[in-house]
Formats: sequence, C-alpha cells, structure tokens
Amino acid sequence: MSKIEVPFELKGMDDAGNFEGYAAVFNNIDLGDDVILPGAFTRVKTTRGGRLKLALFHDLTRLVGSAAFTQDDHGLYLKGKINLAVSYARDAYELMKEETLDSMSIGFNTIKATFEERDGRTVRLISAAELWEASIVPFGMNPEAKVTDVKSDIRLFEAALRERMGLSQKEAAAVASLGYSAVHRDGGTAATAIVDELKEISNLFKNQFGVQP
Repeated sequence: MSKIEVPFELKGMDDAGNFEGYAAVFNNIDLGDDVILPGAFTRVKTTRGGRLKLALFHDLTRLVGSAAFTQDDHGLYLKGKINLAVSYARDAYELMKEETLDSMSIGFNTIKATFEERDGRTVRLISAAELWEASIVPFGMNPEAKVTDVKSDIRLFEAALRERMGLSQKEAAAVASLGYSAVHRDGGTAATAIVDELKEISNLFKNQFGVQP
C-alpha cells in the first residue's frame, strides 16, 4: 500500500472533534515522482456507513474516527469526526489543534497509472487508485520525508532492473510499480533475488525460443 503525506489544510476544528480539510492534493509531483490525478480515487474502502476510516500513523489497530469525503479539482476533501471518547484519539486531536500533528497521510493501492518524461525524469501519473484510509501523522515540517524513505527502496529496485536486466528507466519503473509492493511487505530485501529470477527466466526464454522477452 502506497502512502503520500501532505500538510493538512485545515478549514475548521471545534471542541466536539469535528474538522474539515484537504487530505490530498491533485496534480502535485511528490518526491517519489508520483502525481495523483483529479478523480483518481475510483474505489474507497469505507465503513458500513460509507465513511473513510481515520487512523493514527497508518496503524489500523488505532482508529480515531471516520470522515465523509469528496473529490474536487483541488484534491481529496474530508469532513472528519474524531471520537473523543477514545483516549488516544482525544490526545491526538489536542495535538492537531495546537498544530503539532499537522499532516495527513493517505494509504492507497494503485489501480491504473501511466508514465511520462518530465525534465529528464520518469513521472508516474496515477489515474485510478483504491483509497484505504487517511492517517494523522506528525511530519508537517517535512511532509514528504516518509515518502522519500519508503520510495528509496523502490528506486534501488528500479536501478537493479536497469543494470542487471538491461531495462530502460521507463520499463524498470513500470515493473517496480507492479511488483515492488509485495517485495516490500515481505521485508524489502528481496529485490536482488527477484532480479536474479527475472534474469534467469529471460535467459531461459532466449535459449528456448531464440528471442529476448
């Protein structure tokens, strides 16, 4: 599951746990070279009441509330309600009010994406995604720091694909976007082994059929 963190553009808070604001901004290139396009959240995991789940730090064992959500030209807009009867949720809300917890991070799976070159970089344009949750996180001063940490391993995987498989930058990015998430869930250190397996399959295919896949 991918995560993108942004400073939370709060429009209002009250003493009952209600708040409003944008949890994601469209058409913004993040430090991992991803762009979420307007209307990209075509699927949403919701509560039975049709609301988006809110969590602390992407820990779904520490849910803090839920939110109504809409997508407009600017981004993903939330009208949320923190459950102040839950002690850790109440503490988090107090930190939100004093702007210590001043960012939101969305968790999603990519369904459809394309790639294009911008200023010598391959940028992934996400046009369809499944939204899982929105989390309160403490990284407002450096909102994309965690994105960089998570995606640094993906970039190493892409580099291995280019160097050892001879893939182009665009091809490596496409393969990594499809296969890296499973690798990362299993510990994130299996990239080299997977590249070796891909190389072996490629050589076998070439030996059997005389062509390179």
